Amino acid sequence: MATRHLRVTKWLGMIPAGAIPAVGIRTFCERQFVVPMTALRKVADAQESLRVQFTEHKCKHDDAS
Repeated sequence: MATRHLRVTKWLGMIPAGAIPAVGIRTFCERQFVVPMTALRKVADAQESLRVQFTEHKCKHDDAS
């Protein structure tokens, strides 16, 4: 089974806690995940949004494995 990873492809400006991830891609199926504006205020909220979208996504490739 192929390994699935979340790769952040777009970061927003720096804040004291670090850069905020805004867009990520699932490397296995190239599905793009976008952080909603409401979650872009805090790094932890943006990270959690991407994590949830990534883990809840079921791509067609998963079914074939």
